[in-house]
Amino acid sequence: MKILLDHCVDIRFKNELSGHDVSHTKEMGWEELSNGKLRSSAEENSFEVFLTVDKNLRFQQNISKRNLAVITLASLFTGLDHIQPLSPKVLALLSSGIENGKDYVID
Repeated sequence: MKILLDHCVDIRFKNELSGHDVSHTKEMGWEELSNGKLRSSAEENSFEVFLTVDKNLRFQQNISKRNLAVITLASLFTGLDHIQPLSPKVLALLSSGIENGKDYVID
């Protein structure tokens, strides 16, 4: 699965998602893009999943009209040592099947 990590996700988290094609917004040169433009660029580049730690994103945008799924890591803190334990749940979700336009929250 092709996954884009949001600006606010530690780039090292991509190592937790083995078996998937994972890129970070910095690697794509998209660190200046925000919200809708970032998701549009992700869709145009065939990303299937947008992974973020921004808990407000789901309230700020209508994800249902998007051609990708959004996964929000809802940990108390956003450092790698806090989100890393969520990676098995992310991998399980990805293997169980996700739908475009859906917002998933992992806590």
